[in-house]
Formats: sequence, C-alpha cells, structure tokens
Amino acid sequence: MDQSSHSYGLAGTNEVGAFDRNRPGGSGEPPLPAFRRALALRRGGFMLAKQRDPESIRGFTLVELLIATGITVAMVLMLGLMLGSLMGSASHATARVDAFRDARAALQMIERDLRNLVHNQWSPDPFTSPAPAPCAASAISTTPVTLPAAYFVLKDIYSADPATVPGHHNQQLYALVAAKTTASSGDVCAVGYYCQWDNQLHAYTLRRFFRDSAHTFAVMQAAGSYAADSALYVLNAPDAKNDVLAAYVWNLQITLYDAAGNQYQYPTSYPCVCDQGATAPIMLPAAVEISFNAMSPQAAQAMMSVSSNPNDWMDTTTQNYQRLIAPHAYQFRSRINLP
Repeated sequence: MDQSSHSYGLAGTNEVGAFDRNRPGGSGEPPLPAFRRALALRRGGFMLAKQRDPESIRGFTLVELLIATGITVAMVLMLGLMLGSLMGSASHATARVDAFRDARAALQMIERDLRNLVHNQWSPDPFTSPAPAPCAASAISTTPVTLPAAYFVLKDIYSADPATVPGHHNQQLYALVAAKTTASSGDVCAVGYYCQWDNQLHAYTLRRFFRDSAHTFAVMQAAGSYAADSALYVLNAPDAKNDVLAAYVWNLQITLYDAAGNQYQYPTSYPCVCDQGATAPIMLPAAVEISFNAMSPQAAQAMMSVSSNPNDWMDTTTQNYQRLIAPHAYQFRSRINLP
C-alpha cells in the first residue's frame, strides 16, 4: 500500500501511536517537545481531554447542605439584627434632633420678639441719674407721651400650673412687640411665653400666647388712660392663640440684668410689670436671660410611664428626677439685650 494512502489517526503518525519516520518527530528524529506535540494535535483537529476519576465526581452530602444552610440562616439573622439596631438608633437620633430643634426654634422666636419690644414713652425721661434698679419705680415726676400700658410683664397669668414645689416653678413672660410687616413699619401685638402642664401627656409644653395687632389696638383703645396686663394678656380670649412651640419643655426661668451687668433673680425680680400705671414708670431691665430645660420624647416616655406628678419635673431632689430626668435633660439659654 502506498504510504500516502494511509489514513492518519494522529497528525505525524500513520497508525495510532506509531510515528511516521518521514515526518518531524518520527523514529528517525529526536522526539518533539511536549508543547510542539500539543500544537500538532490541535492542528490536526483533535483535542485531548483529561480523563477524570469517576470516584472524584460526586455532589454534596445532606449533612453538608444542612450545615451550609444553617450558617447562611445565622448570617442573615445577624445582619437583620444589626440593620434593625442601626435603624432604631437612627430613628431615636432623628426624634431627639427634632425635639431639640423645636426648643431651639422657640428660643429664637423669644429673642426675635423681645428685640422688637415696644415700650412706653415719658417726658422727661424718668430713668436718668440716678437710674433705679430693674423693676423699680422712678422717683422723677414725668408725663406719658404715649398711652401707658403693661408692655413688659413677668407674672403668673397662667395660673393652672399644678406644680407646688416651693421656690421652683415655671415663670412667664408677656410683652408688647412690633410685628414688622415692612422694613419701615410695624404693628403692635401682644405675645407671651409660658409652660403648661398637659394632663394627657403628663408633661410640660412651651406655649406662645399671641394677640394680633387689630385686637391689641382695640383693647388699648378701650382701656382708657392705662392698658393693664389683665386686659392685654387674656389667655382664653376668643381672639387669642396659644400655640405649642415645643413639647417636653419645663423650668422656664427669666433672669434680669441692669446696664452694669448686675443680676436680679427670683424672688426680687418676679413678678415685674413695666409700667404699672398711668403715672408710675418702672425701670425696664437692660437685658434678660431666658432659660428652660428640654428632653427628647424617648427619654420622656420613661418618666411618663413611672410618674404623672408635675412636681417630679420641677423638684430636682426627687429620686425620679435624678434617675429619669437629669441624665437626659438639656438646658437652653440665651441673653437678650432689650431696646
């Protein structure tokens, strides 16, 4: 048989496993290197597959699957608990920030109102040398230029506070302020700030009394020669608003300062009414310091679940205050120079 008519099982061989002497790598030449033999096999259209041991081809056992499933479930549960804890912490932090944002906004509103205080005008000035102390009457004879009114009042007009702790109670502030409508004009309104006990919430809330300029002007016109605080600051008047500015706020305190920076505190400066009559000018403080305490709703829940007594919020010596309020209470404070 002619050699060219042989069918080759592998490139370079005329029988499977027999190398052609006339081809490279035949018996007449040295054997081809391994990489060249592999290249020759690929060119010939054949691919050699590595034979695998049948014993090595097997799946997972039931025990292995159960172990893997248990590990996966444990990891999912741990991740779920971590995620729930993070979401809960974020929710509590957001609620605390919201509560303190309301308290901070309330303090800014008090600052804005007091900077627009509208006081009485007298001639001659009754507060020249010697200047009396804050909330003290002037000894100088004078005549009112504008309608005298109780334009700055520190007094317990809201009288339903159930706290009975001696020397510890929420103070109150009321004033006539200019609610500016344009850069050059403004209307006189009656405002006030006080803490009210909420019988359903079992906590204090900071409220703002407001009477618009039209009703305030009507009251002053009807007052005659002097607009008293009992006529201007009527909390239950039909035209009055008493909006909640911030919840879980208590211990509202007002400290007075004279022009030299001397401090006047309760009980020497409370109550204080400027002015007290048509012919009785009272020295307005040079500055007031407003302070109150606030806490987050989550912290307040613990207190409200234990006690519904308002004295526990005001008496710093009680066990409930020391254990449930003091660690979570934040104090907000601001000193405001009066015009």
